Amino acid sequence: MKNTYSHLTIVVASIFLSGCASFEFPNMFDKGSKEVPRYGKAAVHYQCENYQSFGLKLSENGEEAWVMLPDHEMNLSRDANDKQLYHYGTMDLHLNGDQTTLDDSDHLHLKGCKPERAKK
Repeated sequence: MKNTYSHLTIVVASIFLSGCASFEFPNMFDKGSKEVPRYGKAAVHYQCENYQSFGLKLSENGEEAWVMLPDHEMNLSRDANDKQLYHYGTMDLHLNGDQTTLDDSDHLHLKGCKPERAKK
């Protein structure tokens, strides 16, 4: 009887170990594929402080700005007095090079936003 249990243990262990051989662990250092920009090629990706980001696409005449956030998009209109300022409701976008800001008085405060340069 003891011999039967040790044979059964060996068979069960062999089955479990052969199952592990077919499992492939992901390679954390694989540099094969790159993430596709979520905002598309026509939009400029802005990287802000605190690891926040958004996409931006200006209309041809510059009068409208499409702001693309992870969960929604919105269309802002250019301010009549300040050509670098865009509004929609409580949302303000101020284009200022590497210090661009996107601010919603309710909850969104993105500052120190820099346009991501095209990678070669």
